[in-house]
Amino acid sequence: MRSFRHALLLAAVLMMVALATGCAARAPLPAPAVEQKGAPAPAPYPREVPKEIVEEVTAKPAADVLPEEPRRIIYTARMVISVEDPEATAEAIAALVKSMGGYVAEANLYRYNDKMAGTVTVRVPQERFDEARQRIRELAVRVDSEDLKTNDVTSEYMDLQARLKNLEATEEELRALLTEVRKRAQRASDVLEVYRELTRVREQIEQIKGRLQMLDKLTTYATITVELRPYELAQPASERWDPRVTLHRAWGTLINILHTLVDVGIYLIVVVLPVLVMVSIPIAALVLVVRFLVRRRQRKTA
Repeated sequence: MRSFRHALLLAAVLMMVALATGCAARAPLPAPAVEQKGAPAPAPYPREVPKEIVEEVTAKPAADVLPEEPRRIIYTARMVISVEDPEATAEAIAALVKSMGGYVAEANLYRYNDKMAGTVTVRVPQERFDEARQRIRELAVRVDSEDLKTNDVTSEYMDLQARLKNLEATEEELRALLTEVRKRAQRASDVLEVYRELTRVREQIEQIKGRLQMLDKLTTYATITVELRPYELAQPASERWDPRVTLHRAWGTLINILHTLVDVGIYLIVVVLPVLVMVSIPIAALVLVVRFLVRRRQRKTA
């Protein structure tokens, strides 16, 4: 029993000593209140890092920190607008895009119910993408619909760059190997095998370069596809009746009928009349011959 008390007392003492030692280690060293004679005063701890050291450290970037790759995003938009004159609006859009440093990628104009309509695809610098769409809206009588899409291809672009770097390094090694094999190899099959591998790597390099060039083009220029509709055809049936539209349609119908009559007359004169003449001449000759023979027989009988 006495040994158990002694052990418990010893454990308590050890715990107190350990706690006191930990507190002493965490506590800051107090500054001496009075300078003792014969012993140098301890130097105080600096509270701030010297300015020269800070400038030297911040001026030298870490070698392992890579520059951030700029985001590469493809912007595409599709607009459906109603205009008074689709052909003139297409020309205005082409001039607008050209003034912004872009170009017309594709244009298609066609006639729909005696009215011109079409689709124009343009590319403009990405920094002027919003401005171009706003300017195109100003050319429209009404904007029927507008869709905007974005596609982030940053990861694909970086992956292609890494693959291209590895393939170019492989190409250099294969070229060196091909030179060495040509000097030392005794068989032509060894040279051909290395050459085939070099050709395959070169084809992959060209494919990746083509893809990178296309991504560069798509991420530098935004694509806008504009569908042009004539305003009259874009009016829904539930809208208010307009006599001017009815008069315009009636006039167009009359013009179409006159065109049809003139076309029919031309076909009758140019095609049907010569055919009738060619067919009627033999028939008339045959009728005359038959009548002559009938009259001759009647005279003989009389």
